[in-house]
Amino acid sequence: MPRGFVATPLFRRHLEDYLDEYAAKGATRFVERLRVGYGKMLADIASHEHIGLARRLSIKGQTITVRQYLIDAGARNFVVLYWIPPQEDQPIVFLNIRISGQNRSRWI
Repeated sequence: MPRGFVATPLFRRHLEDYLDEYAAKGATRFVERLRVGYGKMLADIASHEHIGLARRLSIKGQTITVRQYLIDAGARNFVVLYWIPPQEDQPIVFLNIRISGQNRSRWI
């Protein structure tokens, strides 16, 4: 049985901000490509949980291994940071999303 997905409020807020910004600019094809890329990401992670580049992060004194997934939306790429809990019954957690190449973005 495949795991479910849960998004943090930070992930949701950033994703909504990006979608609202590009929709207000009239970039409907870009928003559609982002939606398709997001759907592909969900399918890829569901079938191959450990697909993304791994890195260690320290959160409140606890070190966890998180993974990155790159969503290709055409004109821009987005990097999604997600965590896979060790327990099989817990869902995969999407921590944050940012535009690829942004160096000033805080992950958490």
